[in-house]
Amino acid sequence: MKKGRLIKWLVAIVIITGLVIWVNSRWSVWFGDLPEPEYKVENKISRLLMTYGAEGEESRTFTWMCGETLQPAVFELAVLGDTIHFEGEGEVYESRSGKAAYYKTTIQSLPQGLNYSYRVVHPFDTTEWYSFEVPLKNDNRTFIFLGDVQDDYTGVTTKIFSEIFELYPDVDFYLFGGDVIERPMSAYWDYWFSSMQDIPKVKPILAAAGNHEYLKSLPRHLEDRFGLVFPYAAAENNKGNALFSVELGDAQFFLLDSNKDFWKYFYQRAWLKDELKNSNAQWQIVVQHHPIYSVKGHFNQLLQRMAFNPVIKKRGVDLVLQGHEHAYMRTSDKMDDGSLQSPVYITSHCSPKNYKISYMSDYTITDSKDRYYQLISYDSEKIVVESYNSQHEQIDRIEILSTGEVL
Repeated sequence: MKKGRLIKWLVAIVIITGLVIWVNSRWSVWFGDLPEPEYKVENKISRLLMTYGAEGEESRTFTWMCGETLQPAVFELAVLGDTIHFEGEGEVYESRSGKAAYYKTTIQSLPQGLNYSYRVVHPFDTTEWYSFEVPLKNDNRTFIFLGDVQDDYTGVTTKIFSEIFELYPDVDFYLFGGDVIERPMSAYWDYWFSSMQDIPKVKPILAAAGNHEYLKSLPRHLEDRFGLVFPYAAAENNKGNALFSVELGDAQFFLLDSNKDFWKYFYQRAWLKDELKNSNAQWQIVVQHHPIYSVKGHFNQLLQRMAFNPVIKKRGVDLVLQGHEHAYMRTSDKMDDGSLQSPVYITSHCSPKNYKISYMSDYTITDSKDRYYQLISYDSEKIVVESYNSQHEQIDRIEILSTGEVL
């Protein structure tokens, strides 16, 4: 064998050996789920949560958990002196280390401008009465956006959530950008609900799916518990993609599932294109877990950017809300005269985990030393986005006008 050919073979062997060692070192990270601690579920109503149904603000879907076997469940709704009874629809979900009975009830065609009270009744437990309101169509809306939570029992989330709830008691709903839990385990769901306190019972909650709600597999699989908490993300909907479109006041929200394998993006892209085309709302807001523009480099999240950003730009989306990268970032198109134009892209997180990040230099604002949340309000005239750190100090503020100008 000639010396040159021998060198080529040796180089190839070294490269292949290095790849094998690297893949072996990463295999458990890519495909290995940590074991789920064994758990038992008492015959007590827990994890009660309100989200939106197919009719948007005029519908509500309520989900909860109780026991390990199905029981008769009744949802009681009180309005204008009358009490209406609905049957709770249940199913038993068996995870890796336990099982639980999950229930849901959807109430459609709720008249606007009224206050409602409700409770859940089981043979062994009954909740207290909780209240919510369906706002009028033309009222302005205010909501809190939270990127990654992903708290490993630090108590940081509970503290900042408590402060947010106290500071902004009148917001209309809460929106999460994915990774609401650390891992798809019952204990982490318990911790998230505990941190949220009574908010999911009285304020609608929306959440995009994040990679930490996924089981590690090929193809990637969103664990079914996410769809049992947020039924719009159930596996039987949208060919297994956790997609949801909902119109709330003057804005329509489009939740994508950016965690899927890339070949699923073709379906999601077509779905987003059709939903935006048919939207008559003043504002269009897209929510996904992975940022279109990464703070880590231009080639990071490239597939998500190639799949969704052309549709976002062509269809005139106003605001894109994202998580995944534990930092704060805002960027938008910059015109020749220096003015900013929508769409505005915001990445945010509220997790105790902070990572060392080397920023790209061409973004309007970036930060990674803290946790953040956004207070967002909108009416027919403008969207106002205020960003705060964990000390509730404002670090950024913008207005998006109907002309697309960003101030």
